[in-house]
Amino acid sequence: MARSVGEIETLGSVWDSLMNPELSLFQSHRWNLLAAKFFGEREEPHFVFAENDNGAAILPAVIQTQSRTLSFAGESLLDYRDYLATGDHAPLMAAWQKLATLDLRLSITAISRMQAHIWERMPKTFFSIAPRLNSGQVTAEGFVQDHSRAFSRVRKLRRMGLHIIQHSGNASIVAEIYRLRTTQSTGTELFHDSLRAEFMVAVCRAEGSNCEIFSLEAGSTVVAALVTFRDADWRRCYTIFYDRGWARFSPGTSLLFEVVRRSLEQGISVDLMTGEQPYKMRMAESTQDLFKVSASVSEMHKLFPASVAADIAA
Repeated sequence: MARSVGEIETLGSVWDSLMNPELSLFQSHRWNLLAAKFFGEREEPHFVFAENDNGAAILPAVIQTQSRTLSFAGESLLDYRDYLATGDHAPLMAAWQKLATLDLRLSITAISRMQAHIWERMPKTFFSIAPRLNSGQVTAEGFVQDHSRAFSRVRKLRRMGLHIIQHSGNASIVAEIYRLRTTQSTGTELFHDSLRAEFMVAVCRAEGSNCEIFSLEAGSTVVAALVTFRDADWRRCYTIFYDRGWARFSPGTSLLFEVVRRSLEQGISVDLMTGEQPYKMRMAESTQDLFKVSASVSEMHKLFPASVAADIAA
């Protein structure tokens, strides 16, 4: 059980070997290590690694300090929570049994791979959806035709002298985007918390060229910006910012429409990420259901009894 940043760092090579196409960048060692560095006082790392000759598993588990609840790392910032596993199920079951011995209730939001070995057997409730566009199902041309009004706004912004500029995660504009998001956020919004903004700047820097930022700029003014991450065949649209002084022109939504169009043109599928906002639903051609997994202490012991670990040790 890795309890410190240093111990989590040592799992890097085995962690990378367990990544597979069913997982997302949110399961990467980079994101989870940074989560442990930034949020260690809010969620105590209890990352579990188990292996035998035929398999291995990692659970990026944490104990939330205020609620004393078991969850997975990343505070509110990692979508599509999941464990990593390969080979037979014995190490995976042993890892979960280790968590059960902590005698804490479990709450993880949100899970997308409900058919996976562990998730299918655990108590769960519907949480939300992730609107998406699959490049194999919709073309850039068809998308423009279906949303002609939105693209007329894009053309209007261009006639007004605004330009779309693409940056990498290393660019200085990243810190500016999250500073602006923090400044304009209210107490109920995600990035009203400056530590979350600092985490995202660090993640963008770590992802480098896999982080693609699209900004809509008028001179030196950032009118809107979209932070995205390339994840295999997907572009995951993570953060939208817009200058509220330009709100009547819908610059954030217009920028998103254009980035979706470019993505489809490049053969890249688009994940609009968790949430059922009307502008996302207008764009999407499909959705991914997301669930919250919860289990009481007694349910954890029933699902992962101590005899599992004893059998494996034997």
